[in-house]
Amino acid sequence: PHSSSHLYFLLVFFLLLAAATAFPVTSEFELGRQSRIHFRVYFHETFLGPDNTTVTVVNMSLPNTFGDVDIFDAVLRTGPSKRSTEVGRAQGVSFHASQRDESSLIPLVLVFTAGDFRDSTLTVIGRLDTSGKADRAIVGGTGVFQFAWGNVVSKLVTSDKAGLVAAFDIYVVYYDDVRLTAIA
Repeated sequence: PHSSSHLYFLLVFFLLLAAATAFPVTSEFELGRQSRIHFRVYFHETFLGPDNTTVTVVNMSLPNTFGDVDIFDAVLRTGPSKRSTEVGRAQGVSFHASQRDESSLIPLVLVFTAGDFRDSTLTVIGRLDTSGKADRAIVGGTGVFQFAWGNVVSKLVTSDKAGLVAAFDIYVVYYDDVRLTAIA
């Protein structure tokens, strides 16, 4: 059985290698003109009630929250008020990854559903500490924000048992008129 597993691995390896070389996919792209903008949205997270936007999927019940995992689908608005215009969602996961404090590693996607950035996203990753401040990296995007990079600086505005509001200052570099072309 041991020698047959090596044979199976080699067979799969060579089949994948043959497929990769038989069907090469290449393309060229032009990024266009670089644009830099700054804008602010407000992250509205609800912990209680029928409009709950966060769910704990792993609760380790340790002295601190180390090991806990939360999933969220929070509202993005133009202002701190619940009556301000909704412009999108912040969807992601919070991994409580620190043994020493309440810090979290948070990968998230800002999904814009209204306004100038409708049908576009920004992918963001970074750390949130107990002060509620975070400086996270923009690692990509879609739609208007294809090939985007930059950072998102967040600051806690209000917080209570029912939820929180944070201001997200978004500094993004993206490219106008991206053109992709496949080469045969």
